[in-house]
Amino acid sequence: MPRRHELFMRSRSSVPPSSAIARPIDFDTFWRDTLRELARVPAAIGIDDGDSQASITQLVVEFNSLGGQRVHGYLLRWDDPVPRPLVVYTHGYNGRVDVLRPWAEAGFHVLGFDTRGFGRSPCATHPDGWILTGIGAPRSSILRGAVCDYVRAITVARALCAPRVSRTLAYGFSFAGAMAIMAEAVSGTADMVTAGVPSLGWMAGRRHLVRLGSGKEVNDYIAAHPQRESQVMHTLAYFDSANFAAAITKPTLIGVGRKDIVVPAETVQAISDRLQCEHRVMTFPYSHSDHPDERLWLQFEQAWQLMLTQGRLVQAGTAG
Repeated sequence: MPRRHELFMRSRSSVPPSSAIARPIDFDTFWRDTLRELARVPAAIGIDDGDSQASITQLVVEFNSLGGQRVHGYLLRWDDPVPRPLVVYTHGYNGRVDVLRPWAEAGFHVLGFDTRGFGRSPCATHPDGWILTGIGAPRSSILRGAVCDYVRAITVARALCAPRVSRTLAYGFSFAGAMAIMAEAVSGTADMVTAGVPSLGWMAGRRHLVRLGSGKEVNDYIAAHPQRESQVMHTLAYFDSANFAAAITKPTLIGVGRKDIVVPAETVQAISDRLQCEHRVMTFPYSHSDHPDERLWLQFEQAWQLMLTQGRLVQAGTAG
């Protein structure tokens, strides 16, 4: 039986109708052209050898992404020839990746990277918020490059671990969850997707529901420049996570917090309800909070690791 804190989202009363989520007419063309542009940029992978401990080598990794942006990260790679699952991930909004050795010790290769404009992948950003960088047009938006950073990271990770990769997971939490969804939707390069409270879903709804984070930055910017609202929302429509969901074909695990002022549950449900692939939604009382019930998210961690290990989506109430 499902645990009390885990529900499959059946009620659609708070989900916006499809007409409420703007999908630009040239959305697919925009992303096809973007991937073609990315393909013309040599990856120019750079690695610095690190120490090997308990048959796991840690490497410093860097590579080129869209526009020649240099992206920096790390790789934990098992030394033995046994094919193992690979986890690719990035960080939350305004964050940077930490070395997650426990994931490697669980039996996975792990590549983590800092998205452009954050951490060790610096670039010029808007003074009032990262998400506002290049907001005047979809092609100039920093989100376009960020999605390409994730797509390129998967390719780089697979190349560096080949032929010792059994399957690849695109993983992310919050902002990184949105990046994982978008990257997999446009490229189809991973074998599985895990997104905990993925952000950037239902952009119009975020204008009314979000209280902190990138949504607040957008709201503050529009309040200061109301004449730019139409253009801002037009640009953001190309990066609305809900517009990508239907294109994902691989098993997907989604996590949502019922109470969240950064990534409200309604905005996550707008994404998950548009998934047409095999998927599972795990619901928890809180996310982006300091509430004691945040500890329940440990079960989300256990669920995606089981999924990746077994190579299949394990639904609630089923044994391993």
